[in-house]
Order: sequence, then C-alpha cells, then structure tokens
Amino acid sequence: MENVKNSIKAGGAREGAGRKRELPAGARVTSFKLTDTERIAVKNFIAELRGGEKSKAKMLEAEREQQTDAIIEATVKPFAEELYKVINLYGGRGKGFRKGESVAKIISVMAFKDAVHKWENENPRD
Repeated sequence: MENVKNSIKAGGAREGAGRKRELPAGARVTSFKLTDTERIAVKNFIAELRGGEKSKAKMLEAEREQQTDAIIEATVKPFAEELYKVINLYGGRGKGFRKGESVAKIISVMAFKDAVHKWENENPRD
C-alpha cells in the first residue's frame, strides 16, 4: 500500500501523470476517451507533429490554409451583399440568378488577374 501512495505523490502511476507541461500557442485542451494503446499512439503522433521536419512543413501548410480560410470568410460577406444587389436589380430567380453568377465569375477573374499583376510587380524576375 505504501508503494502506491508514494508513486501517486511522485507524479502518479501512469505515464504522463503529474504536472502538465505548457501547451504551445493556440493549443486547446480537449478530452477523448482512448485505450492505453491509442493514447500512446496519439501522443507519439503529436510529438512527431511538433518536432519533425516533415511535420513542420505540414503544420506550416495547415496554418496557411487556416489563414486562407479566414481571408475567404472576410471577403465573401461583402461580396455576397453586392451580388445580392445585382440579383435584386434583375428580379431574383431566373435572370437575376444568372446575372449574379455571371458577375461573380467576372469579378473573380478580374480580382485574380489584379492580384497576380500586383504580385509580379512586387516580385520581379531577376
């Protein structure tokens, strides 16, 4: 009985028990019910994600996707409001929807070309 009490005082009997390390920036505490085998596999996977060179590239890509999603979300709302005005202008269903779709395609192509042109000007070829 004494061994059990001592091991609990020393940080716990299970691997990972005891004082918790600080989480990386942006990490959230979550809870899952896992078997011991799953828990060890998840811990190893996360350790590899946070430390390996391949995983750093994957994490960077995930952060880029997250930023891209935020940009899209911020851009879509005002764009949708303006398309709504176009649809109303042409009477809604039928012609209004077709005209709204046409305008959306034109705007997206123009915006892409403008973005490429701006990037090319800021990053000239050697």
